[in-house]
Amino acid sequence: MPLPSQVVSPGILEGAYRRELQNLTASNALARLWARDSSLWPAEKYRTESVKSNLRWLDLPEQLGPLLAPVAARAAQIEPAGFEDVVFVTMGDSNLAAESILGLPHAKLAKRFFLLNTIDADSVRAFEGTLRLDKTLFVFANKSGTHIETHSLLLYFLERLRARGIRSPARHFVTLTEENSYLGGLARAYKFLDSFFDPPGIHGRYSSLIHFNFFLAALCRMDPVELQARTKLMRDACGPAAPREANPAVSPAAFLAAAEREGLNRLVFFSPDNLKPVSRRIGYLVGASTCKKGRGIIPIFGRSSCGLEMFQRGYAVVILQIAGEKNAELSKSQKALRQAGVPLLSVELTGPEELAVELFKWEIATALSSSLLDVDPFHDPDIREGRARAAQVLEETTAKRQSSPPTARVIEGEVELYAEGQTRQQISSLNMSEALRTFFGLRHKTGYIALLPFMSSRSHRRQSSAEFVNVLNPRLGSPYSSLPARAIFMPLVKCTKVALRKDSSSC
Repeated sequence: MPLPSQVVSPGILEGAYRRELQNLTASNALARLWARDSSLWPAEKYRTESVKSNLRWLDLPEQLGPLLAPVAARAAQIEPAGFEDVVFVTMGDSNLAAESILGLPHAKLAKRFFLLNTIDADSVRAFEGTLRLDKTLFVFANKSGTHIETHSLLLYFLERLRARGIRSPARHFVTLTEENSYLGGLARAYKFLDSFFDPPGIHGRYSSLIHFNFFLAALCRMDPVELQARTKLMRDACGPAAPREANPAVSPAAFLAAAEREGLNRLVFFSPDNLKPVSRRIGYLVGASTCKKGRGIIPIFGRSSCGLEMFQRGYAVVILQIAGEKNAELSKSQKALRQAGVPLLSVELTGPEELAVELFKWEIATALSSSLLDVDPFHDPDIREGRARAAQVLEETTAKRQSSPPTARVIEGEVELYAEGQTRQQISSLNMSEALRTFFGLRHKTGYIALLPFMSSRSHRRQSSAEFVNVLNPRLGSPYSSLPARAIFMPLVKCTKVALRKDSSSC
């Protein structure tokens, strides 16, 4: 039973890479990680117990069997029960797991299956119109169920089923959640068809063994015993007893730490389309775990057709592929990057059954690299602060029973441009071109541009985003290098709103 293969080509980071390998050995980091030694990472005294509890994901290889068997059994009963459509309603981490596996040709559950990860009203109504509600099973995957998006969709579809005259609408729902969670309580109260429970206390970013294996067992009809065997094999390969040079988690850990310490903190991911959600999941894990206190690794999801000169300006690259599905453009780029000395980590999976164990390896590597970078990978102060601010705005809006919508800085046709704070005063309001020109004039040599398209992933909308980038590229010189400070573009479905924000922080 093989494991995913990987090749590290440190290139210009050769010396730094060797240094970080030695640092891992000197600090005995691998053995301390598996011993659940919370002192590997900096943490305030009050967070020590929290860090220890966040290491429970290391116990998952032994717990998967009892978790996966009932999921596989329920999946086998879906079609005989008369369900023809299966809808996975997921947000956050499990969203990318579902998207990854739904895009694979091996997925073979039911006649039709879908992923719903939006609460845009028009999109939900259009999606509902494609379903045969009386023959649809809804699977809600969420750790807590307290997120308003998940709760709203659950109540909406319950009501829609009732409106269709379906006698027992709750029998059209299954949940994947934590035991004693709010979602689990709803499932018991409404008497849902079934519920499957994650072990408690597993941090979302470090729960890929649960999410990916759940969907592999359900959608690809993979044997839970085989999935657990693969997981234990990866656990042993990444364990403290494995030789350092053969440990698949140690090399990526040193690679990530060396890149960040040497200023190559932009990690570009290349992969074929069916693995892009996996790349995003790895990128989110690495970025959210390491980006603290003004430092960290910024994930970028690029195109291998970008010019080689760009990558020689301070980038590291990860290439993710499946054996037998070679991409000529990726292969050409991989060879050129290696020859140019661009730091490169290449991973090749033999099949979808290796998705979860590959993510497990990256979780171990990320935790180890965080110890080298002296950051706590399990603490999310920025996320908590953002949620608190959002909750405050919602409370104020509810209390006033009205909101104060922002005012567009520039309107041109169907495109509206918004800017906040000091940036609003620094950009021109003459026209759209001048507004963008003056914004990009606020460039910072270490800045970057991020495009956040809040839209459907349909091909024509993806093409619109690509065309937008192509319009910008001649003005910027390249899509990823020598860019102005952070800009966020949010193309919406009915009218395009461009929100500009300048931020001088490094991540």
